[in-house]
Amino acid sequence: MSGFIGIVCGLKSEAAAVTASVKAAGIDEGKVRIGVSGANAARAEEIAQGFLNKGAAAIVSAGLCGGLDPKLKSGDVILGERVVSAQGDVVIADKRLSEAADRFSPRHVAIFGSDEIVDRVEKKAALFRRYAAETVDMESHGAARAAARANIPFIAIRVVADGFDRVLPKAALRAVTSSGGVNVMNVLVECLKSPQQFEQIAMLGRDSGAATEALRRDFGDFLRAFLVVLDL
Repeated sequence: MSGFIGIVCGLKSEAAAVTASVKAAGIDEGKVRIGVSGANAARAEEIAQGFLNKGAAAIVSAGLCGGLDPKLKSGDVILGERVVSAQGDVVIADKRLSEAADRFSPRHVAIFGSDEIVDRVEKKAALFRRYAAETVDMESHGAARAAARANIPFIAIRVVADGFDRVLPKAALRAVTSSGGVNVMNVLVECLKSPQQFEQIAMLGRDSGAATEALRRDFGDFLRAFLVVLDL
């Protein structure tokens, strides 16, 4: 069967990890296309729609996420069995893709798609209570929306970076560029204004680095299983 899987990531570092995982798994790169939204749901939706316009057989949201459930820890691999948002969207993961992913024992969760960075424990707790969502990211709801509109299979495979009790310092809020890169100068300037942020950024970097490595290690296995199910 012709076609490909469209993968939406928020950051260039996530896309690089996915690309490396695809190569390590020996997957035909022609069966995969990867886009970077810059942690922006509207852009994620545009990218996913672009993939669909070109014949994508499925859309996958891949990358890191934040933990809203105190039971989740940094490095946990999760499967978004449903994606919810403040706009009332609810998108359920494709059953066949979900069953294929279960071979690798990801934690099944609900993902809250946020249009702003969730940087404080109080915000995480409030979202957990209100939406019964265990994780949060800023891309999945956009990508899911496009897939649902086209009635095309969707699933999210993510790795927890910042756990429930991890506070994101102000420097981290200015780090991500619109293209999905990292503005090191912004981070440095903010840390110089408030030096205690250096330690917070270092801890966040450690957690994010480990989560990105888990994505690189594991994502290819999920993708290979998805390709089999979709007969690609």
